[in-house]
Amino acid sequence: MQPQFRPLTPADLDAMVMLEQSAHAHPWSPALLADAFGERYFTGALWHQNALLGYFIADRVLDESTLMNICVAPAHQGRGLGRQLLENYFAQCRTLGLGWLWLEVRASNRAALSLYASAGFEESGRRRNYYPTADGHEDAVLMQKRL
Repeated sequence: MQPQFRPLTPADLDAMVMLEQSAHAHPWSPALLADAFGERYFTGALWHQNALLGYFIADRVLDESTLMNICVAPAHQGRGLGRQLLENYFAQCRTLGLGWLWLEVRASNRAALSLYASAGFEESGRRRNYYPTADGHEDAVLMQKRL
């Protein structure tokens, strides 16, 4: 059985928190994840049976969207789920009439940078020393795409 897409709901918060904590060295807090259910946000998630495999959180303002978070379960990384989530994000953006897409990513996250570049995102700037690391800080790479 193939994974299925559906939006996240507040009832999925516990599964989101568990996935976020397992996949990121500096995960979003439960409170920050809970905020993703506000009016200006939209989400997509891949599920296999009752297991959350990955999700994205995005916001929208006027005709723009920022991909705020994308997360894939560590056991399922490298299998194209991140690309599927990104394609679902693009489809939702088209439906919503959003033209400009934005994101930021850790400069050290080569896999994500490669994925985003292959999907048409281009670097538009950097935020110096933005993300915390175990031994200091690293840059955020700002990327944009015209849909």
